[in-house]
Amino acid sequence: MQVRQIALNANLDIGLGGIVVCIPAEGASEHLVSCLRSVLEHTASAVPIVVCDSGAGGSRDLESLAAPEDGNGGAREVLCVRADDGAGLLGAVQGALAIAAPADAVVLRPDCEVAAEWLDRLRQAAYSDSTVATARALSCGPTTWNDAAAASVRLRSLRLRPRLSSATGPCLYVRRAALELVGDIDAGLISGGDGDGEFSQRCVRSGLTHVLADDVLVLDRLIGRRDERSICSPADGAAPLTRSLSRVRRALSELCVVVDARILSGPTTGTQVHVLEAIAALARTDRVKLSAVVPDHLNEHAARCLRSWPKVTLLAHEEAADPTRRRADLVHRPYQVNNPGDLTFLLTVADRLVITQQDLIGYHNPSYFPSPEAWDGYRQLTRTTLAIADRALFFSAHGRDDALADDLIDPTRANVVPIGVDHQATGGRLRSVRPSGAEGLPDGVEVILCLGTDYRHKNRPFALRLLEQLQLYHSWRGRLVLAGPHVVHGSSAPDEERLLARTPTVAEAVSDLGAVSEAEKAWLLDRASLVMYPTVREGFGLVPFEAANHGVPCMWAAGTALSEVLPDEAATIVPWDVAQSVDRALELLRDEGARRRNVEVIRSAGERLTWDATGARLLEVYEATCDAPSPPAATLERRYGLLSGGLSEDAMRLMGPGGILPPDLERPLLALATHPRIGSPVFRALRLGYRASYKVRRWGRGEGPGKPPPDRQSLR
Repeated sequence: MQVRQIALNANLDIGLGGIVVCIPAEGASEHLVSCLRSVLEHTASAVPIVVCDSGAGGSRDLESLAAPEDGNGGAREVLCVRADDGAGLLGAVQGALAIAAPADAVVLRPDCEVAAEWLDRLRQAAYSDSTVATARALSCGPTTWNDAAAASVRLRSLRLRPRLSSATGPCLYVRRAALELVGDIDAGLISGGDGDGEFSQRCVRSGLTHVLADDVLVLDRLIGRRDERSICSPADGAAPLTRSLSRVRRALSELCVVVDARILSGPTTGTQVHVLEAIAALARTDRVKLSAVVPDHLNEHAARCLRSWPKVTLLAHEEAADPTRRRADLVHRPYQVNNPGDLTFLLTVADRLVITQQDLIGYHNPSYFPSPEAWDGYRQLTRTTLAIADRALFFSAHGRDDALADDLIDPTRANVVPIGVDHQATGGRLRSVRPSGAEGLPDGVEVILCLGTDYRHKNRPFALRLLEQLQLYHSWRGRLVLAGPHVVHGSSAPDEERLLARTPTVAEAVSDLGAVSEAEKAWLLDRASLVMYPTVREGFGLVPFEAANHGVPCMWAAGTALSEVLPDEAATIVPWDVAQSVDRALELLRDEGARRRNVEVIRSAGERLTWDATGARLLEVYEATCDAPSPPAATLERRYGLLSGGLSEDAMRLMGPGGILPPDLERPLLALATHPRIGSPVFRALRLGYRASYKVRRWGRGEGPGKPPPDRQSLR
């Protein structure tokens, strides 16, 4: 490298459309040598490189620089401009820009290094629109920087060129048109600081804009003094900027995902199995940094599973909601939202929100709610959730089309992601256990098992009527076992009771076990001769696959989501004709060939429904969600909190759409709170009671005074 001193009245003889690289430097330094080496290696020889020196006393002579070579191994000339006395570094840079006219300029701090194609791509961003004044490069610290990182950003960038509020940063392309329009740069621009400099604002006031070259990554050695993780941190909340930076983060590191797994308490349910299997499938991809928000009282089955997955970080609700915690790229709620407080919480956890809407059965059925007002609140919450969610997932096309039919979501934000049926993470972990109430099942007696809650759409009365027909016309002496939770609203229990009251022989052959655990369900499936699944509508329909996994045939009716995963010709229930279905049931009970064919058909259909496929598909959807624009409702909610109106998460759980506080209690509570004599004592007692209860719960979890906090790592 040859260093040549030039005067401030020289002419660089660069034509219109040319570029000069200006490096402001307070004398020679090791960082400047590294900067020059990278610039010489990755910049065309026709582009002049000018080192601007303040000329301050004590600065080393720039001619004493080591001689880094360009990428071709040959020597390059580097020009040196020194400021006039008292003009300082700003004067040197302004002078260099003046003698470079009419060319554009790149102001590059000496603490930076560049990579391949940096200048061409920076120029493309600067000329992406006629109103662009400056284009800033992305920057990262030394621990992130290498040529591979720069190449990854270059290849994976969305190239959105998002608008910025100011011209800042360690590597900035300045168009000559901006200099001619608003005048010289200021000190803020050459310092690389994050403040709104005068030059930046002059450009904005004159109708020009500043953009981010989101496919150019440079090393900034000074970024470590602020926050080395920050690739780019202009004070700008624009959605395109968020999308660009999200893609860059994912180009340099793994996608960061949080799964809302707070449902994993109490008895293990089908939804809990889905959540655990989804977490395990994502962890097996090795392509995601995965966390799960777990409840305070994590059930034993879930704890056993999560303990065996070291790649999953467990978070308490308070940890996930901590505003000082770095937000994840995306949070996924793999089951539907039932409380407005949950929606408020989820929006604070990550930049993007994905919701799995398992079905819209409750949305369409008012009988599943205690009052018309509660149903209306749930419907409003569902509409709000699907409007705000960046993406909604459905187990089946039938479920997605149901939402589209009611205009609940835009088709571009609705995806079908079937769940797996090959339970790898939770299957085989449980030792089958005889459920309470099953002791009276005689050995050797045929058993028909009907799994599911007693919601009306589960259609358990059909199984009772079929049992009646088997007894009446085929002298069947087996037993019917009903296994599933009893619901408070929308239950078929009254219909079942009436049917059993008028048919004592049927009643004697029925065992209603209520809710069963996964281990108890496994015992029942091993004991069953036939599984009855007379559901009217389903979001997916897992029961037939569970039955086939135990070698037990299953009866179901064609339609809804079941027709997508199982062949209609194999469905043996004729909707909802008991007389036409009873002979088919008897055949599946007695004919080994029919039993074998039924199980084989179901198993064959399940071969493509793997959890590994689900995990891969989820990652595809996550990446697409992070890259796509957020829906307007989501952007407004994240920025202004229109849904919550400034209310806390707990207040939203009480009073938001679908909240647990009934509307007819709002006025009485208001009257109580404002009563001069009653309000204060009552609410004081409530506060004291809550604090006492909270302390008791903490003691129960081993978190009392003098005790160490629970080790969440041990759950892994």
